[in-house]
Amino acid sequence: MKAAMIVVEVVLALLLSYGAGHADCATTTIPQNSNSTADMLSLLDFRKTISSDPGGFLTSWNTNNSSAADYCGWNGVTCSRKHPGRVIELNLSSQSLQGRISSSLGNLTFLRILDLSSNMLAGPIPPNIGSLFHLKILYLDSNNFTGAIPSSLGNISKLEQLVLQDNQLIGTIPQDLGNLSNVNRLLLAHNMLSGSIPTIILNQRNLMILDLGANYLRMMLPSNIGHTLPQIGALSLYNNMFYGPIPASLGNASILVILDLTANSFTGHVPSSLGNLTYLYFLQLEQNNLEANDNEGWEFIDALGKCMYLQHLLLSSNQLQGAIP
Repeated sequence: MKAAMIVVEVVLALLLSYGAGHADCATTTIPQNSNSTADMLSLLDFRKTISSDPGGFLTSWNTNNSSAADYCGWNGVTCSRKHPGRVIELNLSSQSLQGRISSSLGNLTFLRILDLSSNMLAGPIPPNIGSLFHLKILYLDSNNFTGAIPSSLGNISKLEQLVLQDNQLIGTIPQDLGNLSNVNRLLLAHNMLSGSIPTIILNQRNLMILDLGANYLRMMLPSNIGHTLPQIGALSLYNNMFYGPIPASLGNASILVILDLTANSFTGHVPSSLGNLTYLYFLQLEQNNLEANDNEGWEFIDALGKCMYLQHLLLSSNQLQGAIP
């Protein structure tokens, strides 16, 4: 699956520019004003809630000498050219940090990128992260976050990438996430989320990657999902409790590269409309209740013959019978 996701990222990279505002990034000296002081204090407050930093990545985060006082030069911190002293990126990924996220991060109001992925941070996601109105990228994946997804994240109208997978989050997917009209990547896999996918999320016309695998979600997919997600390139709903037929409208999702519906309770025939997916690379439908016992049921095999890029087709542990065409 990891290799397949690399493929979809490559394909989608050709269709999507990386709009994180990097042209504005540069370190700079600190001007003496209240806003820059607030940013520095917010970073120091965050540092206090980190209980373990085995690699010493945050050692530079102190004001013990004049050079260290320039927090724009601290490890993982990037400040703005246009607004000197204002922090626009905080990247602390893969540092084995332990502790909690300080609510003071919500005071870094110029932040565009927040990447705390692949650490061992515990506790809930602070709701006031929803006040980071300039944020475009939020990576909190591969940690130990608990509790519910804060509905306040739906207030970050500029957010393009929201990645919360591989945590211990519970509860339902907030309806407010449907307000993120600019989001193109929504990754919530490998948590303990329950309930259904809010309809408004399945109407996000800019959404390109939706990964909700390995949760406890249960619903029937809308019959028009292939029309309401016209830009979808990867749809991963594996290891949940989805049921009902696979919508034939998915054949209209013209740039779909990955479709993974493994280990659910889908029934009926595999729609032959999937053969319209020109770029389909990875189709995984195993461990469901899909049926085929006559020529009509097997029509999808002939249809998939048009998918010239298809490399992975997995159909085991279903109710497929009879002769394969």
